[in-house]
Amino acid sequence: MAVPFHRLKVCGDILIAARGASIHTFNITNGSHIAAWRVPQPAEKAEENKETKEAEEAEEKADDKTEEAAEAEGDEDVPPSKRRKVDETDDNNKNDKNTNGDAEQQKKKKNKKPKSKPAADAAKSQKVVALRTADLPVVSILEATDDGRHLVVMMGHDKTLRVLQHDLQGHLTQLSARVMPKRPCAVAFTADNRTILSGDKFGDVYALPLVEVEKTEAEKAAEKEEAARKAEAKAKADREEAVVAPLRLEANQFTVHTKGNRQALENQRRQKELMLQQGLDQQKRDAEASTSEYQLLLGHVSMLTAVAVAEGYAEGEFQQQTTAKNAKKAMRPLILTADRDEHIRVSRGVVGATAAASQTHVIETFCLGHTSFVSRLCIPASRPDRLVSGGGDGELRVWRFWPEGQLVGTADLTSLVAGVSGDSEAAPKVALSGLYAFGTARDPDAMTDDDAAADAYLVAICERVPALFFFRFSADGSTLAHTQTLQLPNGQLPLDVAEVGSKLVVAAAAAEEETSEMSTAAPSSLLTLTSSKEGWSVAETTSFASLAPATEDDDAATATLDRAVLRRLLLHSNESLRKDSESDE
Repeated sequence: MAVPFHRLKVCGDILIAARGASIHTFNITNGSHIAAWRVPQPAEKAEENKETKEAEEAEEKADDKTEEAAEAEGDEDVPPSKRRKVDETDDNNKNDKNTNGDAEQQKKKKNKKPKSKPAADAAKSQKVVALRTADLPVVSILEATDDGRHLVVMMGHDKTLRVLQHDLQGHLTQLSARVMPKRPCAVAFTADNRTILSGDKFGDVYALPLVEVEKTEAEKAAEKEEAARKAEAKAKADREEAVVAPLRLEANQFTVHTKGNRQALENQRRQKELMLQQGLDQQKRDAEASTSEYQLLLGHVSMLTAVAVAEGYAEGEFQQQTTAKNAKKAMRPLILTADRDEHIRVSRGVVGATAAASQTHVIETFCLGHTSFVSRLCIPASRPDRLVSGGGDGELRVWRFWPEGQLVGTADLTSLVAGVSGDSEAAPKVALSGLYAFGTARDPDAMTDDDAAADAYLVAICERVPALFFFRFSADGSTLAHTQTLQLPNGQLPLDVAEVGSKLVVAAAAAEEETSEMSTAAPSSLLTLTSSKEGWSVAETTSFASLAPATEDDDAATATLDRAVLRRLLLHSNESLRKDSESDE
């Protein structure tokens, strides 16, 4: 099955595009394809796959030889070989049993009423499909550091966070693969690009170092010695506690009566003796091991949807810093998190190289006002004191997020989406899937006076909407004005947008893939957008080399994926955040 490009990043002169389980790199200057990276398989698994494939091929060859031999022997109507004759009494008994059994089965079929299939079965099948989308081996997260030398990749079928090294020439190498407690759904970097912030759908945000430091043999020996000393001290304390422990009310062989409870009590006793012999509780051991890899920073009581890193500026402070020469601003690192329950939380950020001394549990303020889930957070580079958010309520909101979390402006998306769909009577449900700020990336000769006066530009894309919505950010940071709605050719659906010089590159997928022709054709192309005084337009030819659809030999992980499930993952993942009460309205 052909898989479209669905994640884009720009690192220097290299465009990085994810397609299924593979990541491709392109040269921005000439658009040539450089290399492709795929998840490295363990040697054992690769050998197992090779043996399985060889066994299947040998079995197919054996079947072919058997069929050829049968055809060479003669007519196809040759009767089968004779079967062994059994005793007549056994035949009569079997016949009687079969007759009685057939009569009983016929009677049951008559009395059995046909089952009806209510609408609940269809809803259940949809839930099963939604669950299957989270297990696809597809790149779900692709983030790059500011210098473009490192990338963080998250696959949709496991909880492994992979760090790739980029040589700025288009070649990627995996540095580490760390398993997180829960599957991450949002990733961000601290200002120094040394710490990864990983948020999961359980509402937790973890911090882990970008590059793992290899410990020396002396440090490993010292840690092992310290662990042995602690284990010996712990075992001694447990033995002393077992001798002089006060009487506690707990289950024993005199208070437990059922067989199952007695067996559970015996298992607990044996487990406790085993832990005393080892000198350390297994749960504590796992906790200590996990603490060295990642640290919990903060948590939501709802599903986390987006993570962003910012710096706190008081009103007017950013303008003063930009005008004053050699002015040193006070560093106020902040972590902005959004969840499914319409909340945007502003917490204290990570201070220093490690998160151990940071007070990330302290909540500075909230940005409240959305009436549905929040799926995207965007902070323009030219206005780091402003936050633009959006989600499922069809509205973009501009916030002065620190220190008071005040709403300063809004922009309507619902009417724009209705204009594209052509249905002005019924308000469509909007699910924001992308929000990008790209500064003044337009050609100065193609800019109008209003464009020159603007401070930043934003592009918004929505699920199942074949268009891009452009907005102009005012210089005072309080107005977000709609400037253009660009519909893509042939109804293609945008999946991601990247800024390449004075142009924009859009990864788009075909709107419908149900015909046989669409299944064999290339599923998408990297569209190039150019600007003029009339606005943005789609170039007739793309600047980047088009790749052939992935085959099973080229990309076995995604070559045989279910088309409907894959499209649901790429095109309808944000819509699933909408609550049932919102869908019924």
